Amino acid sequence: MKNIFFILLGIVYLYLANAIELVIIKQLFFLIGLALVGLGSIRYLKERYIAIQTLTAMTEASEEEIMAIPHTQCTVSNDALNALLLNEQTNMLIFARREALDEELKIIEVPFNRIYEVAIMEDEVFTVRTKNHLMSGSLLAEADEIEEEEVEEDTISQLSLKLVVDHLSEPIQEYMFMDNSEDPISKEEDDYKEAIELCEKWFQKISVIIKRHELERVPISHWQ
Repeated sequence: MKNIFFILLGIVYLYLANAIELVIIKQLFFLIGLALVGLGSIRYLKERYIAIQTLTAMTEASEEEIMAIPHTQCTVSNDALNALLLNEQTNMLIFARREALDEELKIIEVPFNRIYEVAIMEDEVFTVRTKNHLMSGSLLAEADEIEEEEVEEDTISQLSLKLVVDHLSEPIQEYMFMDNSEDPISKEEDDYKEAIELCEKWFQKISVIIKRHELERVPISHWQ
């Protein structure tokens, strides 16, 4: 706020300098106005620089903490708030997330044989899914919504993987590959193409895991 005050006050002095005809006062007001605008601008730029440096340092620290989690494959969001990791040595799928960079990292580990379903979601619409066919139903949608749907919209705001896992407190897990809720983008844009390519790769990985462990599971039936 002080920076804005200095800049606005400086603009007022410059305006007065332009309106006053007395040369000495005109020059004095001009110099004062110029000094105030310069001071406000320098303070603003300095604060912005410090804020950017702090954000960069916190983002790097968050990413380092995520990468320190034992894993063999991973993908990390650009803001370093979320990550999806695979540890093939321990047969674990790992979700790592935090709401803000200054908050504690939350880690959820799911054994490979406890992953029951995975689907690609585009703006809350299922485009493709893989599930353990030994299960009698789906937790991701009602029975009449299970069929795959084609998304015909030219723009998209969200792209994610949604999973059903054996985790009683949070059985539905989601990893967001793209979130442009306020400004949907065209499917022809490179950002979407890169996001869908990465999303499909992870969908394939998790689908393989589900099918690999499918025969090891006991069929789940509806309550009689």
